[in-house]
Amino acid sequence: MHRGPITILSGLVTFCVVAAAYAVNLDPNVLAVEGDPGHPRAIYREADLAKSFTPQEITTRTPWSNGVERTYRGYSLPEILAKNGLADVKVITGVAPNDFAARIDVREIFKYQPIVASQIICDAAEARMGKCTEGRYRPLEADDYGPFFVVWPFDKLPKAYEPNDHSRWIWFLSELREDE
Repeated sequence: MHRGPITILSGLVTFCVVAAAYAVNLDPNVLAVEGDPGHPRAIYREADLAKSFTPQEITTRTPWSNGVERTYRGYSLPEILAKNGLADVKVITGVAPNDFAARIDVREIFKYQPIVASQIICDAAEARMGKCTEGRYRPLEADDYGPFFVVWPFDKLPKAYEPNDHSRWIWFLSELREDE
């Protein structure tokens, strides 16, 4: 079957529009909150989050910290969802620019109170390297899974989560959206 240039162009445009409707936010310094994919309810940079939400801290270990606790500062994920009309949905999806997506039951979010972390306290080793001042917060970098990282209170999670499911710790978070 021969397809003329108009048919091919039409198909390509349709494909691009559909792809754009589901495109992931590629700016790592922006957190988009969506009801439907491609339809942001809010776009937040770090300064916007700081104006809109009260900073929260979690001192916890993570599945990748070899038992070492770190203190993270960020913004309440339940509050972000509530402010953007997503508190009553059943599941949200957190998305990273590398096409990683994790579905999270909203009841778990309200039960365990994770934060969207954007900062971490500088430790002694980082201070010795001249990276920051010990005991002060510094922005999360790529090595810290930032600039936005969903951080949970690790030791409060049921033990069943510990060995098997770490997907809810979303690194490089760029979008939160209602899941279908």
